[in-house]
Amino acid sequence: MDVVSISTYAMDVLMKVDTLPGEDGFAVVTSNTYTPGGSGTNVVVQAARLGAKCGFLGLVGTDSIGEDILKSLAEEKVDASRVLRKEGAVSLHTDIVVDAAGRKFILLNMGDAFLDYQPESVDTDYIKEAKVFYTDLLPYAAARAGLRAAKAAGRKTAFNMQVELPAMNGFGAPTEGILESLREVDLFAPCRAGLYQLCGTEDLDACLAFLRPYFKGTLLVTLGSRGAVAFDEQDRRYETPSMQGIQIVDTTGAGDAFMGGMLYTYLLQGMPLQQAIEFSTICAGITCTKLGARSAPTLEEVRARL
Repeated sequence: MDVVSISTYAMDVLMKVDTLPGEDGFAVVTSNTYTPGGSGTNVVVQAARLGAKCGFLGLVGTDSIGEDILKSLAEEKVDASRVLRKEGAVSLHTDIVVDAAGRKFILLNMGDAFLDYQPESVDTDYIKEAKVFYTDLLPYAAARAGLRAAKAAGRKTAFNMQVELPAMNGFGAPTEGILESLREVDLFAPCRAGLYQLCGTEDLDACLAFLRPYFKGTLLVTLGSRGAVAFDEQDRRYETPSMQGIQIVDTTGAGDAFMGGMLYTYLLQGMPLQQAIEFSTICAGITCTKLGARSAPTLEEVRARL
């Protein structure tokens, strides 16, 4: 096994509208599409489409959403055989509203299965079989257990903090616990807002200095239309612009595709950091040209754009 993950899953309900409404506003829904999503599973699917052998751990409900989530992972050749089921529970899902320009907002329904995944239920032997452990540190206690098991076994680890710090706290991940977890992380990829909140500054160099007492690995920050920046273990800075010359349809899942590209190139293949972020930028760019979070490209599609 190349990559095993404990992270966020979801089923996405995509609603295309003519324009995003403001407060008390009005919009016309032009189409509805049901697609598998979830930031964690999107990252794993991108790695799988690039050729990595991937597995997923977690807890879903016995509802139709849970069935669809497991089916979608199987279709992507991601091993979900160790995902547990909670009888009568509702699986995590989202409503994503996207306008004609690709702008969006997301409504999250947590259900009552996802956060109930317990540390004692984590298959640590399965994690130790993999080369890389990936997590967004949710659900918190189970993900921490997986992270500890992976690091104790000498595996590469990646933590992608997908949401802002108040949301992480609300989901049960305390700030100090997030910082302490970084001691077991090789690649840390927080969202910009979450990074700034965690470090108390919007200066990236100051953020890096704040994190270094906890974290010795590679820091990766995506900057949306401005590309991405990374700092290696020696604090050397690497940058790449976003992919140019593309027609943006939907930015949903672009960051997930970028992270999946980093798992494959940087942690699995050992690609130099500059080349890895350039490769992963192509993954993100191609994803933006299609509708839906699972628009991640194959290895052949990325190579054709390089």
